[in-house]
Amino acid sequence: MSSSEVPRADFSGLVIVADPEDPVAVEVRDFVRESGHEAAVLDVFDAAQMFTVTVEDDTAVVEPALPMVLRLPAPPLLRISFDAEFQLNECLAHLWAVAALTPAPVINRPAPGALGSSVSASAALTELRAGLPVGSVEVFSSRPPEPDGPAAADGEGTQWWVQDLSSWTTRPWPEQSAAPGPYRARWSDPDPLFENVVVLGEHAWPCSAVELDGLRLEERSTEIVARLGLQLASVVWRISPDLTGAKPVLVEPFPDVEQLRMVWLGLGPRLLKVIFP
Repeated sequence: MSSSEVPRADFSGLVIVADPEDPVAVEVRDFVRESGHEAAVLDVFDAAQMFTVTVEDDTAVVEPALPMVLRLPAPPLLRISFDAEFQLNECLAHLWAVAALTPAPVINRPAPGALGSSVSASAALTELRAGLPVGSVEVFSSRPPEPDGPAAADGEGTQWWVQDLSSWTTRPWPEQSAAPGPYRARWSDPDPLFENVVVLGEHAWPCSAVELDGLRLEERSTEIVARLGLQLASVVWRISPDLTGAKPVLVEPFPDVEQLRMVWLGLGPRLLKVIFP
C-alpha cells in the first residue's frame, strides 16, 4: 500500500515525485506550502495514476498540467518479483511521457532519450558526457579491485579509493567494505579537500564560506549541469591543497537535504520562481 497523500481532484499545486519519506521532498513540500502554494509528495505509482496523456493530430496533451519536481528513487538492485518490476517500469514510462510533454515547469525534466540525465555511475563516462577531460583509470569489479598498478604521475592522486555501489560507501584501499558490491575504484588524493556547489538552472551556490572566487566554481558548475541535461543538481569539486585548482569529481542529480539547507536562503526563493513563474 502506498504511503503517499493523494491530493484532492481539484489540486493545482506542485507534485513532487519521490519516496514519501525522502527528506528533500518533505522539505520542499513544506517550504512551498509555507509560501502559500499547494504541494504534495507522491510515490511513482500514485503520481503515474494522477496524469493522463492523450495524442490527437500529432499533438500530445498532459492533464492536469501541474509543476513537478522529480526525485525518482533508484530501482532495487535485485528483482523483488516480475510483477512488481513490470508495474514499476510501466509507471516510470508513463511519468517519463508526462514530465517530458507537460507545458508546466518540471525540475530535471527528462530528455527524449532517457528518463534520467546523462549522469552515470561511472565517473569517467560522466566526465566524457559533460565535455570534461577524462581523469584517472576507473575499474569496476564484482570484488574489491586492487590498485591498477602504481599511481600515475598526472596529478590525479596517489590513493586508490574503492566504492561499494550497493551502499555508495567509499573507503581507501586496502580497507574493505562490509557491503556486497559491485565495486568501483579510482585514484584520488589521500586526504582530499572538497567543495559542493548546488546548481539550479543558471544559478549556483557554493556550500562553504571558503573564498574560492578565482576558481569560477559557480560558472563551471552551471555549465557541467547543463551539459548533463539537469536543472537541479550539485557538483562536488576536489580542491588542490594550495586552493589554486579544482577538479569535478561527482555530479549528484539528487542533492541531499544537508547540501540544500546550506544554500537554502538563495535556492528556496529561486526555486519558487521557477516552479510558479
